[in-house]
Amino acid sequence: MRRKIFKSIVFSVLILLCLAIPAAAFDGGGFYENGSEEESVEINGEIEPSFRLFTDDGDLEENLKGSLEFVYPGLENEFKVQIDYQVGAVEEIDFNEVFYKYYGEKYNFTVGKNIVIWGKGDKVHVLDNINAEDMSDFINPEYKERQIGEEMIKVDRFFRGGSANLEFIYTPDFTPHRFAEDPESPLGNWVINPFAAQSSDLTLRKIAAATNQTEAEVISQVKDATADEDNQFGLRFTDSRGGTDYGLSYYHGYLRTPSYNKAVLKAEYEKFEKDNTTFSAALEAADLHYDEVDVFGFELARVIADINSRLELAYYRTDDTAGDKPTVRNNKIAWVIGGDRDLPISNLNLNLQFTGERILDDDQIENNNLADVEYDPDGDYTTNRAILRLEDSYQNEKIIPELVWIYNLQEHDYSLEAAVDYELKQDLVFTISHKIFSGDQGTDFGQFEDNDFSSFSLKYSF
Repeated sequence: MRRKIFKSIVFSVLILLCLAIPAAAFDGGGFYENGSEEESVEINGEIEPSFRLFTDDGDLEENLKGSLEFVYPGLENEFKVQIDYQVGAVEEIDFNEVFYKYYGEKYNFTVGKNIVIWGKGDKVHVLDNINAEDMSDFINPEYKERQIGEEMIKVDRFFRGGSANLEFIYTPDFTPHRFAEDPESPLGNWVINPFAAQSSDLTLRKIAAATNQTEAEVISQVKDATADEDNQFGLRFTDSRGGTDYGLSYYHGYLRTPSYNKAVLKAEYEKFEKDNTTFSAALEAADLHYDEVDVFGFELARVIADINSRLELAYYRTDDTAGDKPTVRNNKIAWVIGGDRDLPISNLNLNLQFTGERILDDDQIENNNLADVEYDPDGDYTTNRAILRLEDSYQNEKIIPELVWIYNLQEHDYSLEAAVDYELKQDLVFTISHKIFSGDQGTDFGQFEDNDFSSFSLKYSF
């Protein structure tokens, strides 16, 4: 109840302030008298109609997305409201950012719905835990565009003339990742089965048929059955010395992949098929929940041999420190390492990063066998992913071709995208791309092997 009251108060106050700012700005008033320039509200945004042709079934889907942003960029006070629109997403209209920010000499203060990205990786992170991701369109949008705004209080304290910064963040809520729910979405079918590793019988199609529901209704039941969590807390110190940017961070919150009792879920589901027990009862018995976690992180960025090198290293500490709790995910370490470099060919830039994780105390997982939420029949508890990005530009960056290959080294599944951005005129960009997915059915990318598509879009920014 308290968090709902906090959300309502903060949101209402910020909306009122943002509505009041334009009048003050247009009247020539300000929040302080010593401002050197008259400030006014800036209105920015973009609109992007597009078409997707899915090559497997020949379906042509129309789509539309856009954003509208209101910013009052004062010298000491900033207000921002950003509204995102995406046809076919779980939240088609979303107030993704609504916040007030105060700029002081040695500190900044932010309150409201905000997006914060931690870590030195390039669109790949293991330390960025404050905001959830919107996976309504899987990983097709850029990393920043997938972030979901979180209501927070954020304080930045600066040292050594601003080269060092200590960040403090508290959020009254915890928001899990937002997954696709509608297989008939114009974005395509990006629905992820939450029980993919449990049993071949627990496919969404079979569950929907057995319960006489749609797949969207099954996903809704899973969401409702997962216990809500509150509060996140984070600290991050970053500094720059001698050409090296580094940082230390701590996060206390929850893992965003639900855990559950696999053995109970399977038993209850089999009982459901025989005795007509409700699926919601099976989910309740399985105790779906988000595991509490502490994340200790280190990040580093430095130019080494003309390579813009990056590193993130994280230790995830859950309540299962011994690895013997089958319904709680084990401790693990995770990493991002790589960098980018300009090549002596045209304007080519090569960006290669590796990210992965190692689950600790995996011998206990083997002892728990199928009952453990992290059990892998192959006994492999290390994952590695390579992300290769090759980009070029022509005619003063009016034409930008790009190739992005994401490959899982253990499962051998991958996503490959070729795209070209062509700036027709200032603020008007035409993009054509083709994306393919490949791999076994239970893998990250293989589950979408039938979703290969070509895309044509026109983005206007204002």
